Amino acid sequence: MEGPYVKMGYVSHNHANFGSILKTIYNILNVKYVNQFDVTASLLQDFFTDKPDFTPYTLEKHDSRIFNADLAMKRYNKTIDWQKIEKGPDMDDEENERLEHDKK
Repeated sequence: MEGPYVKMGYVSHNHANFGSILKTIYNILNVKYVNQFDVTASLLQDFFTDKPDFTPYTLEKHDSRIFNADLAMKRYNKTIDWQKIEKGPDMDDEENERLEHDKK
């Protein structure tokens, strides 16, 4: 996980599964649990902090011995522009960001 409220470099030793993600979302949105799996799932609260860290994200490329993203995209006749991903979005031009947002 990545974001200013996620503990950097933290490794949780609590059991978590897909139900944990749902339970965390339900808690954030104040939604009632749907079933016993939601009730018994663990919360992911140990991943988060109330003191944000706005250090920019540094892309860590995948290990192609384990997963080759370029090979995975080959079946769709698409490629991944790694330079664009490494560069990241232009965040300094607020007017441009507003225009892009309004297009959606």
